[in-house]
Amino acid sequence: MRLHGVIELAVPGERILRQPNVWDKVKRAFGGEPDLRTDKVRASLEATAVVEGTRVALQRLGATNAVSLVIDDQVLFQDREGRPDDLGDLFLAFHDNASVFGAGFSLLRLAVEHEEAGLHMVIEIIARSEHPMDEPAARVVVAGRLKELEPRPGEDADSYRQRVEPLTREATHLEAHRRQFESFVDRLADALRAAMPEARVSILSAEAQVRKPSQRPDTPAPPTSPHYDPYARYYPSPFDSLLTMMMWSSLFSMAMRPDVVVVNEHGDHLGHADDVGADAADVDGGDAGGDAGGDAGDAGDIGGGDFGGDFGGDF
Repeated sequence: MRLHGVIELAVPGERILRQPNVWDKVKRAFGGEPDLRTDKVRASLEATAVVEGTRVALQRLGATNAVSLVIDDQVLFQDREGRPDDLGDLFLAFHDNASVFGAGFSLLRLAVEHEEAGLHMVIEIIARSEHPMDEPAARVVVAGRLKELEPRPGEDADSYRQRVEPLTREATHLEAHRRQFESFVDRLADALRAAMPEARVSILSAEAQVRKPSQRPDTPAPPTSPHYDPYARYYPSPFDSLLTMMMWSSLFSMAMRPDVVVVNEHGDHLGHADDVGADAADVDGGDAGGDAGGDAGDAGDIGGGDFGGDFGGDF
């Protein structure tokens, strides 16, 4: 089960105009007024305001374990050693580069991780100075997993299955964690409103998701996609396919299913768990993911690491 929430931050902005072409100049010569407006907006948003505002909001919630800060493909901060309570270090790293990135930027990404009430969450703030008219200037993506469903260091596929499979059948337990996640997203939105009064803060979603098994591989969504999952980016699991199959199978053994949304491998909504009939248990060729345990076992023993291995190479 994946937990996924999105908070949107809208700020004032102005319509971006394109350069006039030859036809526009001809039209003006005859007294006309060409429409130079594009479908993009330049937001009145500075990197300093984003970093400082989110720092204040996260500190109010006790989410002070920084992961990274990347502005326009420049890594300003990256916690390779897994040090706790280092959000202040991230802010100092940004302050040292404020003369370069304090105002203008194209894409800003600030990520922290937080553990609370049995949940492990990655919170990533994604801000753009220029954005489509129908999208906000910034989004806060909260992606989480249940800690007890995470692989343990040195755990192989068989041991993981034996430990986790009974947990996937506890509908009441899963529903309680979903509500805890929803509460956290609500509190984060309130903290952002208090820290960034110039922004219009709204919750787009806060939900638990179960992915429908498929023989097609997952296609990781980019940070600007509405389906972007920062948890999967920083903490990829070798047992993700195995957990997907166990969660999917467990849905059909529950008298009362938890309030979860069914998504495909791209993250698109397919419906609600209550809408999924028993005939859907055999999906995409029937044996999708059937060898997930063996495939996961081929990944070998998993290690620790602060954000799952290959983080630096992604940039």
